[in-house]
Amino acid sequence: MIPLLLILIAAVSYFLGTLSSPILLAKYVLHKDISRQNRGIVNYHVFVRNFGRNWGLAVVGADIVKSVIACVIGMLLMRIPGQGFPVIGILFAGFCLVLGDMYPIQRKFRGGKGVICLFTTLWLADWRVGIFVTGIFIAVLALSQFMSLASLCGSLTGVVATWIFVDAEQLKGLAGLLVLFSFLFIVWRHRGNISKLIAKREPKVNWGKAPESKLREDRF
Repeated sequence: MIPLLLILIAAVSYFLGTLSSPILLAKYVLHKDISRQNRGIVNYHVFVRNFGRNWGLAVVGADIVKSVIACVIGMLLMRIPGQGFPVIGILFAGFCLVLGDMYPIQRKFRGGKGVICLFTTLWLADWRVGIFVTGIFIAVLALSQFMSLASLCGSLTGVVATWIFVDAEQLKGLAGLLVLFSFLFIVWRHRGNISKLIAKREPKVNWGKAPESKLREDRF
């Protein structure tokens, strides 16, 4: 029973992860097709460059919503067999969600970096983990102004905090491993940013108002 439930959770969560918030918002809300820009890679930064930072908040919100849906489904399905393991359902769903966000099959496995998906998963797994992860992320971002560094530090904090706080009974080790694997994939997707950080070429966050880009039809 449990293996079948895990397969179902994996399929649903991966599919939800592959849904690109920037592409969907641009196409169905703003009525612009940006999927052919930037070699077919459409992420938060490409979206903000076209529509401005205020609309970027909508991308974050949409990623949070799809993450919540996947994790709630995982939690509910893992409650079915007896007492079940709802926390494992959340974390396993989150892991598959991260993979879907990073490697969407319909876009030739070129996707995002899974950070928002992981952070949302950790909040749902245990609010104490969410507080630590978000706190470290904000602190590192404020001090360094590097979004990539803050994302990596926050994700690493999630691994440690999961081992400390998450109550998954005899599967506590599995809970920690699921977050660890998610973190390792996030590190891999940030390998370009890590190289730039080492070479001191990583751009810092621009806290000023993002310029509103005017879309031209010949860009699509």
